[in-house]
Amino acid sequence: MNRFFIPPNSILDENFVLRNPATVFQIRKVLRAKVGEKIILLDNSGFEFPAEILKISRQEISLKILEKRENLAEPNLKINLFQALPNSTTKFEEILQHATEVGVSGFWPIICERSETRKLRNPERLAKILTEAAEQSERGKIPTLAEPVKFGKIWDEPPAGLNLIADSFSTEPLLAKFFSEIQEVATTNIFVGPEGGFSEKEIMTARKFRAQTFSLGRRILRTETAGVAIASAIFFG
Repeated sequence: MNRFFIPPNSILDENFVLRNPATVFQIRKVLRAKVGEKIILLDNSGFEFPAEILKISRQEISLKILEKRENLAEPNLKINLFQALPNSTTKFEEILQHATEVGVSGFWPIICERSETRKLRNPERLAKILTEAAEQSERGKIPTLAEPVKFGKIWDEPPAGLNLIADSFSTEPLLAKFFSEIQEVATTNIFVGPEGGFSEKEIMTARKFRAQTFSLGRRILRTETAGVAIASAIFFG
């Protein structure tokens, strides 16, 4: 069944009217859904609501909520990706899309010494990418996207959880060393640097606050590849 996110706490009883113009158009014109067909609504709570279409018009779609059930595709592990902004908006969009599909819970764009890009562009489009990727991968929640922050400012109030820094200039320890610890903590924060990697100063700063560095091995991954590869290794390794 096709899945669509709706505003949180908007389902109050078994009757629900969908009025979002883009969603109504997609169901009516793109999917050409008919009365009696079923879709799944998601309110970003981790639950999902199978619903039957009762009526379709140009402006709205009337539905009957059939049940409320837990979404089983949402990962048990919470992984936040602290991603240095790449030098291309397209690359950042790819990171959001693919890392959402893999299971990342939140994205924190960071600005590093070697960063060329220092702000988010077209946040509305980025929010749409996150939503569509969460729908496509049948997740129960849309990952969060924070405002960009300078790398040094992060450590004024270090993120709670296990902080792991991808160090492209190191060959050890490998990420796998931390797998057992990742399974035991509530949150793991993965830091990926920009093109050219983190500076030595940035690595030393993070280590002062008990962040630990790791390597992905002898091959150097692009910044738009590294975060997705790391999350995939954690979730599916």
